[in-house]
Amino acid sequence: MTQKDLIIVANKFSEFAAHCGAVTPDQVIALIDLPKSMLPQRLVLHRGQGVADSEIDAILSRIRDSDPEGDMWDTTPLTLNAKRAGGHHSHKRHDHNTLITEPHQTGADSYRMHLLVDEGCELMGDHQTGQHIQGMVLIEAARQAFLVVTEQFFLSDRNQKSYFVINSVGTKFENFVFPVSAHLDYRVISKDINERRQKFEVEVDVVQSGMRCMTSSFSFTVYPASLIAQKERALAESAVAGIFKTAVPISPAAQVV
Repeated sequence: MTQKDLIIVANKFSEFAAHCGAVTPDQVIALIDLPKSMLPQRLVLHRGQGVADSEIDAILSRIRDSDPEGDMWDTTPLTLNAKRAGGHHSHKRHDHNTLITEPHQTGADSYRMHLLVDEGCELMGDHQTGQHIQGMVLIEAARQAFLVVTEQFFLSDRNQKSYFVINSVGTKFENFVFPVSAHLDYRVISKDINERRQKFEVEVDVVQSGMRCMTSSFSFTVYPASLIAQKERALAESAVAGIFKTAVPISPAAQVV
């Protein structure tokens, strides 16, 4: 029997699906509910971007019920590279706001993780243009990459809460990233680690179909939370005091609505 590959993308990428032959979760469910005799060939499912974990679980459950022998559906690729990084590492309370998978080490100072966007994430709630993933989503994925890698590989043996301070960030876009498989390559350019703090300069590339689509550079420092909390509190108090010293009164004309 011949087989056909299908990429599942979120409903927000329906324009991409219509042009590129991908399918949305609702369309997959409709196909699963068809009699097997109406499927002309075996279908192999791949996970694209924007699909929620709960939607993947629902599809897998539906296929197990309708095709327990796996005659018409191959879901093996659907779950590859699908373990989302934990919120304790990405600093997110809700799983759908974590945009990357758990990283694995590829070299002495290099790591790789896969892009795993959920359309319900905080950055996709009110903006979608065209068929590509918005740039701010990718920048946030790169930011999460340095949090996750640092937490997992550099702070795992420290029994204390850490505080990350970004010193600088730069991003260059080279190509659109579309809602299909993509990964992030992470490189530590320099590190300066002592008992008081850890300083890093890193680069993160977003790669799709063998092409680098975006590259970001970050300089950041990690402190024990107990060390930075007092300093931050003092700076916050100073900022509030400064507001009342420098505030410019609103003129009567400006107050007219």
